[in-house]
Amino acid sequence: MLHKLSSKVSDRIHKYNSLSQDKNQQAFQIAGKDDCKGYKSCVYFSNWSVYGRKHFAIDIPVEFVTHVFYAFITIDANTGNVKFTDEWCDLQLPLESPVSSNQKVTGSIQQLFQMKQLNRHLKVVMSIGGWGTEHLFQAVTSDHAKLDNFINSAVKFVCEYGFDGIDIDWEYPRNTHECKQLVKLLSGLKQKLNLVSPDYLLTIASPGGDENIEVLDFPELDKYLSFWNVMCYDFCGEGWSTRTGYHSNLYGNNGDNNLSASNIIEKYIQHGVSPQKLILGMPLYGRVFHGASSPTVGHSFTKEILPGSVNGDTCDYKSLPISQESFDEKTGSCSYYDSQTKQLFVYDNPQVARMKADFTSKYKLGGGMWWDSCGDVAIKEKERSLIYNYIQQLGGSAALEKTPNHI
Repeated sequence: MLHKLSSKVSDRIHKYNSLSQDKNQQAFQIAGKDDCKGYKSCVYFSNWSVYGRKHFAIDIPVEFVTHVFYAFITIDANTGNVKFTDEWCDLQLPLESPVSSNQKVTGSIQQLFQMKQLNRHLKVVMSIGGWGTEHLFQAVTSDHAKLDNFINSAVKFVCEYGFDGIDIDWEYPRNTHECKQLVKLLSGLKQKLNLVSPDYLLTIASPGGDENIEVLDFPELDKYLSFWNVMCYDFCGEGWSTRTGYHSNLYGNNGDNNLSASNIIEKYIQHGVSPQKLILGMPLYGRVFHGASSPTVGHSFTKEILPGSVNGDTCDYKSLPISQESFDEKTGSCSYYDSQTKQLFVYDNPQVARMKADFTSKYKLGGGMWWDSCGDVAIKEKERSLIYNYIQQLGGSAALEKTPNHI
């Protein structure tokens, strides 16, 4: 163990080791319908954001956040064991202590643990996987020994580093067989987590595209999940779309296809998922179309990067070079067109955030989720902050879930 978080964490590890040795002991609890305890406000924290973007866990506005998803923990394809993606950032980087600016902690995980100690309603969940890691899940779930190693090591990570649960970000199961493998993985994790504490969280980052939704076995997956983080963004983008479009619109056609957040959420509900277990995923970044032929969506683009253009096809919300934006009330989206550089930016703005909060309330969803925490403006800039506007529209921090975390 690279650092010790608390004596209670050690007690949980001891309890886990003792219980897991008894192969016949069953402490299996299915995730049932959760009573409404307030809205969940979830953000993913990307560990690489501490470098170029200089964004740290301590910058997360915890008064408006209930869950932080630590992205990412990865998998050793040879053994199936989980492991850190960046031990320097995760465990060793000297950082400001949330307790005192005159003290230091080592690593983002310890910084988050102290934030939990100061904010007993804040949960921190380890997120395993991420984009481009589907081959690791395929390797683990196709080998019984590796799957056992994965489950055991993941739950030990939860105990050792003071997490409140596990999030699986498998993008994406390609067919019904891989979905069955995901069900098996979640079933094993849920059983092992309940050996330690039945209220540890188990979630997934779930898809929005029709092809990826179609392969999911919703009743089986839902048995084991505390809630679903539904990724209602990246509906279109410069890298794969044929026309410009909104990438996170709430309603209607986005200009490139018929994907919308409301349509996706409706599909999950139609498949039997309780609205309270659905967390509406939203972006804290915009997508960029270069060489856009029109200031409106649904038109051609060339990908030509003119002088003064933003490099890449995404941009943090706080860094969008906007001067006069266009809010589309019909679709619940926003855009800005730079006529000099022929760039069309599509993104959520505060008006969209409040629309999505109203949607959350109307359909009695469990709350909202954002990728990722470094993208929003500082919370002191309340008039532009997407997180602040969404939470305020729901009723402010008093409307958020207040269940205790694990210390």
